[in-house]
Amino acid sequence: MGKIGLSFLFLFIFIALNLVYANVDAGHGKGNTIPKNICLMKRFIVHIESDVNNLRFHCKSKDDDLGIVIRNAGEEYDINFCINFARSTLYFCHFYWESNQKVFNVFATKAKHNPDYCFGGPWDAKVNCYWLVKDDGFYVAKFDNPGPDDWVKRYDWE
Repeated sequence: MGKIGLSFLFLFIFIALNLVYANVDAGHGKGNTIPKNICLMKRFIVHIESDVNNLRFHCKSKDDDLGIVIRNAGEEYDINFCINFARSTLYFCHFYWESNQKVFNVFATKAKHNPDYCFGGPWDAKVNCYWLVKDDGFYVAKFDNPGPDDWVKRYDWE
């Protein structure tokens, strides 16, 4: 096999591995992680923290349906994933609490989906996205490891 053949073989293997692991998800609770050596592109974690009891939500991407999750006040749910080769990874969640509901993107690599928060690119420094769900709506953190005053309200319940 010549140099061109080896180059195509390497490219094929790289793309195939990336497609296999692009949307690997182990985010069914705090503490679950993807081993660091699996991501070929950048790894991100979306943290969803509940400040209310009996919060139900259902998160999905194009490739992954994470199922219905229930969290109480003080509990967190992590979506741990690698962005795909096309850099088009998007996760959205449908939240339910009492008689309220709301659907929105919790993470996107394309700026048109999330113009000013939880935006991730393959070389973007922000790898953690923090959401806080309260009785009056949805807040996103301004910084990693947010404190009580580090949240900005983004959405109201419908």
